[in-house]
Amino acid sequence: MCRPVGEATLSNVAESASSPQPDYRLAAAGRESAEDERLDLLEQIYDPVSQRRRSFVQPGWRCLEVGAGRGSMAVWLAEQVGPTGHVVATDIDTRYLARLDVPNLEVLQHSILDDPLDVLGPESFDLVCSRLMLFHLKGVQEQAIRHMAECLRPGGWLFDEDAAWGTAAPVDPVHPRYDDYQQVWRDGDWWTVRGYDKAFGQKLPAIFERIGLEGIRTEASTEVVRGGSPWARWWIPTVEVINELGGGDEASRREVEVMTAALADPTVWLQREVLHACWGRRPAP
Repeated sequence: MCRPVGEATLSNVAESASSPQPDYRLAAAGRESAEDERLDLLEQIYDPVSQRRRSFVQPGWRCLEVGAGRGSMAVWLAEQVGPTGHVVATDIDTRYLARLDVPNLEVLQHSILDDPLDVLGPESFDLVCSRLMLFHLKGVQEQAIRHMAECLRPGGWLFDEDAAWGTAAPVDPVHPRYDDYQQVWRDGDWWTVRGYDKAFGQKLPAIFERIGLEGIRTEASTEVVRGGSPWARWWIPTVEVINELGGGDEASRREVEVMTAALADPTVWLQREVLHACWGRRPAP
């Protein structure tokens, strides 16, 4: 199941990856307005770099966006491929995508893990891509990547952006909030105890190579930002929802309160996640 955080609502990541129909909108239930604000911030933060990294897309290409969420990148891809190209945008929840009206953009409700690939068109895409989605498929990322690669035509490109989240913390040891934050963050092991791989993004090239892709390229980026910045305002509800979906007991809520207080404080400087991008090409015959 595509469980995108990058553009769609946060899904019920506490569900097993083998569960047939997780409550995808659980995270937004009763907080739809806040979720829209979170997604607006996400697009402001991530779309510019995603567009630059995908600038190799050519007019006439056939592209597949997996876990397309609200569709900001799928719409951009449709503009790049032009009227002679075609974009397919998939998600397990298409309520945002269904609002789009773009002639060369097709929307499909589809799980890259569980649904047949035949409806997508195996070996037919010049580009298959995703963003900030695979991290949440705990333990089955490689399976999802293999399925995505099966949709590529020979010579087609697989492209993913995923993060290593362990770096997302204050950087100044003398700030009064630094020690308390680090005590609960534990060098990113806040993720580890919830079952996540905090360093997943940096492993993409090894996975791409293992599944047989060639011409692999990588790029990584991060920055240091203030508390209260757009990134920090996006990160606050993201951490809160991830925590609740992971159980959200009283002790974990206190940990989140420590982190969100720092994230809201403009006197705190924080390093963001390291956002990894990876490209790989399906070998031609």
